[in-house]
Amino acid sequence: MEETQTKPALTLKRFKIRETFDMPDASPQAEIPGLEPGLVGVPALDPHYVFEADRLRQFTMFWVGGFRALMVEGDPAAGKTSFIEQIHARLNVPCHKVPCDPNMDAYKLLGQLLPNEDGKLRWVDGPVVKACRDGTSVLLDEYNVLDPGAATGLNMLLEGYSWTIPETGEIITPQRTTRFFATQNSVDSKAAVAGRNVQDVANDDRFSYMQVDYLRPDLEKGLIQRHLVSGAIPPDLAATVAGLCVDVANDVRSAFRIDTPEIDKPLSTRVVLRWAKYTVMYQAALRQQRKSGLHYAIRQAVRMSTTMAQAVNEMITLRAGYDENLGQKT
Repeated sequence: MEETQTKPALTLKRFKIRETFDMPDASPQAEIPGLEPGLVGVPALDPHYVFEADRLRQFTMFWVGGFRALMVEGDPAAGKTSFIEQIHARLNVPCHKVPCDPNMDAYKLLGQLLPNEDGKLRWVDGPVVKACRDGTSVLLDEYNVLDPGAATGLNMLLEGYSWTIPETGEIITPQRTTRFFATQNSVDSKAAVAGRNVQDVANDDRFSYMQVDYLRPDLEKGLIQRHLVSGAIPPDLAATVAGLCVDVANDVRSAFRIDTPEIDKPLSTRVVLRWAKYTVMYQAALRQQRKSGLHYAIRQAVRMSTTMAQAVNEMITLRAGYDENLGQKT
């Protein structure tokens, strides 16, 4: 059998955690390894992204400890995928993102024989094998919608063992810097949608584990405010809108978690950001019509059932102190 020809080692670079992730409380000496810039496949950097200290601490321990596979689990839209992507963006590490689906076979992850221009078959790496060759990362999004059999087929690579491509006889050995990330909603969470699977225990055992929640209110408000200010919104107005939107979002999330019948899903940070942007866009024009831009914008920012829309409308009124017609509420 032919041992795979690994690519030349990537050029490592050390990053100061304090400056790289805007963590003023981090030690000035604390560092995390990454790569020199210029590689293909590095996620786009979001300059407004906010890192929560405990999440980042857990990730750093996983990364510098040389562990290979990390499972990130939490409610829908709690920022699981963006968290992994934005770390890779700042460390200049390519991350091959794979949206999993129930019909995904192992070959879509590992690779397959495909015809070339001459009609001959040649092996084409899937994202997992490519990451193993390059020493980069692969992110398997919505991991527990995978058929357990397909997930179990990854066990040897997740552990760092060599794997032989049956069609070619080539032996693939993950490079030391190869890492695997999986994001998913908990099977037993109220927020989990249909089609989630309990994976094989042996597969589950390969992963380190991180449970994530929504950002702390102050961090989420700061993120929304920075986005608005970058769009030329006055800081005072940006702070007011960000505060109201985040407070209502957390009211919705709390109601969702205690099974309030009218609330059938939580509001994500991306929804809150859209809502805030629409609010400041509509506010001036609607005020002339004696309408609330805050109430109006939420209906464009996210699709909601009729009962949920009514409940959220009331939450907005309670937080803002005025209703959708700008009538004062006490």
